[in-house]
Amino acid sequence: MHFDKLWESKWFYRILALLLAIGLFAYVNAENLNNTRQNRTNNTAITATTTRTLKVPLQLNANTDKYFITGYPDKVSVTLSGSASLVTVTANTMNFRVIAELGGLGVGTHTVKLKEDGLNKDLTYSIKPETVKIKIQDRKSLQLPIQVKYNKDSLAPDYEAGTPSLSTVTAEATGGKGEIDRIYQVVANIVMARNTKADVSQQVLLQALDEKGNTVNVVLSPETVTVKLPVSLPSKKVPVTLKQTGTANDSLVYALTTSTKNVTVYGANAVLNKIDSLEVPVDVSGITENTTKTLDLSGVDTKLNKVSPASLKVTISVAKSAASSSSSSSADRASSSSSSDND
Repeated sequence: MHFDKLWESKWFYRILALLLAIGLFAYVNAENLNNTRQNRTNNTAITATTTRTLKVPLQLNANTDKYFITGYPDKVSVTLSGSASLVTVTANTMNFRVIAELGGLGVGTHTVKLKEDGLNKDLTYSIKPETVKIKIQDRKSLQLPIQVKYNKDSLAPDYEAGTPSLSTVTAEATGGKGEIDRIYQVVANIVMARNTKADVSQQVLLQALDEKGNTVNVVLSPETVTVKLPVSLPSKKVPVTLKQTGTANDSLVYALTTSTKNVTVYGANAVLNKIDSLEVPVDVSGITENTTKTLDLSGVDTKLNKVSPASLKVTISVAKSAASSSSSSSADRASSSSSSDND
């Protein structure tokens, strides 16, 4: 009964409506609060600023076919400031340039202010250095032979270097007319280890030098060459002569022969120039019959570095001497005569 009266009461509906209104108000305000917080977060992310420094190639706006330009850095520093997203995109794409405007400038030394081209207008920036001091010269090119240089003291004793071969024998030097006129030679310097005995092959950086050996500021094409330097011990082919040595048996005659007619001797050129043949000593001491010996040639001439082949076979043929044969015949005849007298 009480519940029926409650449902019929006006106050019940008034209180229920008030509670519903309060709940709806709280819900709407909570949604607005969440949206406000989210918008603030998004706006903060969008409007956050950052600074970043980039290394950027310096481009010259000049007639490089007519002029040779020096004194400028390859890259400059550009510091960007702005929204994080815009700075990041710019750093990733590098869609701008830093230019030195040289149009209208002639031969001489000039200080030029650098400028950017292509940066977003919402970014602030600074360039370091702000200016560069450049030198403009009339451009000139010259074709020059390449000279190979090396330290002869690096060669092993008695070894010599032959004529070097290069992947290209000339280089083109390009630069300001004043610098080109200073060039005395273009060199390829080979670096060798001490006591080098083998051929050398190297990729060598070319240098343009003046008459005093100072480096000249020009561009060389090619920049490097491959150099091959033959290194060897001087040699000479000479005939072999055999010389009998040792204590010979007086009743025997020795004939020395070898199938090796010539050998190659190695050593300093001063030594080789004095050698016309290699005399090989053959010791016949104690030999009474035909014999073949293998002789080591390494010690035959101590002034030589080596001999090739390193050994040779010598045949020693033995025969009775004529004096021995004559004495033997006389003895036989005397013995025969004595026998006849006894008879």
